[in-house]
Amino acid sequence: MMNLYKTRPSGSNPGARQKQQGFAIITVLLVVAIIVVLAMQMSSRLRIQVARIASSDYAEQAYWHWLSAEALVRQVLLTELEESEGRTHLEQNWALQQGPFPVRGGAIGGRIQDLHSCFNLNSLYTDDITNARFVLAVEQYQALLQVLEIDEFQAERLTATLIDWLDKNSELHNSFGAEDADYESLPQPYQAGNNLLSHISELRQIAGYNQTVYEALAPYVCVIPAVTEWRLNLNTVAENKPQIVTAFFRGQLDMNAAQSLLNARPSDGFEDVEAIRQQGEIQNLLSAGTTLSELEQLTVASEYFQLQAQVQYGDLEYYGVSQMLIRDGAAFILHRSRGGYQQDE
Repeated sequence: MMNLYKTRPSGSNPGARQKQQGFAIITVLLVVAIIVVLAMQMSSRLRIQVARIASSDYAEQAYWHWLSAEALVRQVLLTELEESEGRTHLEQNWALQQGPFPVRGGAIGGRIQDLHSCFNLNSLYTDDITNARFVLAVEQYQALLQVLEIDEFQAERLTATLIDWLDKNSELHNSFGAEDADYESLPQPYQAGNNLLSHISELRQIAGYNQTVYEALAPYVCVIPAVTEWRLNLNTVAENKPQIVTAFFRGQLDMNAAQSLLNARPSDGFEDVEAIRQQGEIQNLLSAGTTLSELEQLTVASEYFQLQAQVQYGDLEYYGVSQMLIRDGAAFILHRSRGGYQQDE
């Protein structure tokens, strides 16, 4: 008898074949998707790497522009101070805002500050609190705080904590001071510096020097590395900063008299310290029997300067600070640091 029911050969089921093809297509799509994701990640990483390399190149070039600006400033200072026999004043070219000067790929600008025209914070260092120079510096600093309208209690606190930060010992200067124990108890503990400052930004680490205090003080104070005296050059004090003069004379010269003294300067500054002594504002104090031991700290010949360089290269803005000593016809770099944007005064 003939078999009317024939068996379909194995593997010839159309449905099974379609399922296999579907799985293959899905697999291919998954592989393609994974490749696309990997390619996107590799592309993103490549872009980041290229940007990082470009940024590094920009930073390196900006650094060399900073050093070139520094070299130019050193030469300008050497030339001008030699021509004026060391006498320093605000009519000299260094005192002008420099730039911005165009360079390939960007621009360079900068500002030079005479570090004898501001209060040197390191003058509050001492290993002998009875030292006459130190006692005078304390009175001058407190006079500066007072003229900046900082109350007496806070002025005592700020003075004491700064003295404790600078001195080598771990003993409190007075009950207002702060040493290791005070800083170690903070949420992010550290220890007192017990060393001279290198830059005024270090003030922010010292107890009491909050942002408000720092911004009030910054235009009137500076740091001369490894120098613990304050010699003031009246020829380079800005005309709108009589507070410095009042502080220097420990408040014995009020703001009006200090402003008059600055206004009395010749266009190229006082010729020498004796010319300053002969000014009416000083003579009035001396004739009244006022002791002015600070007159010994006056000078018209500055040695310490600071360059605040601003470099733009490509998309990068670069800020550098260079502190230098000009002495005996030679220039020496004392300190370099990179800084962020500094708001104009």
